Amino acid sequence: MLELIFAAALMDTVVVPVDYGPVYVHEWGAVTFTEENVIFGANPLTDPNSNFIPPHQWDEPVSRAPIVYFYGNSFSGTFTVSVHSGSFIETLPVPQSLVSTSPVPQRQSFDAVWEIARTSTGQMEGLTDREHSSVSGEMLEIWREPPSFLLEFNDGTREKFIYYECALSPSSDDDFYPVLLQDSGPVLHPDYKGPLMRFEKNGETVTMELITSGTEYEHANDQEDNIPEILCDWAGGTMKSEELVSMWDTWKSWIYDGTWSGDTLLVFPLPENTIEGMTTIILETDETVEYTRFYLGIMSN
Repeated sequence: MLELIFAAALMDTVVVPVDYGPVYVHEWGAVTFTEENVIFGANPLTDPNSNFIPPHQWDEPVSRAPIVYFYGNSFSGTFTVSVHSGSFIETLPVPQSLVSTSPVPQRQSFDAVWEIARTSTGQMEGLTDREHSSVSGEMLEIWREPPSFLLEFNDGTREKFIYYECALSPSSDDDFYPVLLQDSGPVLHPDYKGPLMRFEKNGETVTMELITSGTEYEHANDQEDNIPEILCDWAGGTMKSEELVSMWDTWKSWIYDGTWSGDTLLVFPLPENTIEGMTTIILETDETVEYTRFYLGIMSN
């Protein structure tokens, strides 16, 4: 009997460890290189000459709309985006703080900080359907499609993602590898052997070829719904399918309308080192955090 009582008491004193996570942070975006300028981000509809970009920044790379989603275990915490060489132009929602981290005035760097009070998987009531500079209501709906957490910030704002835009100042010609920035315009690095999609204007239509492992095949316009599958392959299966559909829905009208400069448009995945060289994202919370960042390079010539 004493043994049974002791065993029962021992069972009552066992402390079950708390499972804290992880929290999954997913981000997608693009860097576009056209004859006019270099754009880093996700929103193709932003006018590079719009008023919110000062004229002295028009010749700099511009970061537009990387979209950040959160999944996994519910959390509260602080999310920070650091621009290593450049400055923020636009954010959504407005961050709780935006501070300069520049070691010298000639080399700008900034941190944008969002305080996330709580997360939920409930309905999206309370989201603000407003026009936010270059971001249309239609674009907001596209970006809200993935099944990510609904975020509530300390100021009461509610949104399903964090969006930011910034001007970048590259320190060398190969900061955007596999793209080389040359006086005559951006070009692919001669040693790049990775996959790419090549879009070409053919009268009033745009056709696409997928180039991978040295082979090419035609991809007809009526099969464009397969492109998220190509992006999934490029991302190594690390992104949710809804995110890649949202990513492609953001760009496909701009691509197939042929409103980009030049006759050929190349689309290719950017390596992790290139992405981390432009910006860094950090979520400070009690839970374990895992990050996935997937970016495209888009270059016209």
